[in-house]
Amino acid sequence: MKLRIQVNLPERLVREIDALVGPRKRSEFIEQAVLRELRLEALRRLKELKENFRGLTLEDIYYPSREELEERHG
Repeated sequence: MKLRIQVNLPERLVREIDALVGPRKRSEFIEQAVLRELRLEALRRLKELKENFRGLTLEDIYYPSREELEERHG
């Protein structure tokens, strides 16, 4: 399902989009651009998270025993 939203863009940018893909493909182009940016942002955040865990080994991470897990969950 797609939702109709209102987005305000500079006129110059809309003209550039229209020149590139045409006014009838404007929404599709913007959708693809937003998806691409969301994926890039997700990768940036993953890289930041990865940096926080750099150098950790399995010995640094506590893994509860099966008995401990069963006690926690009844």
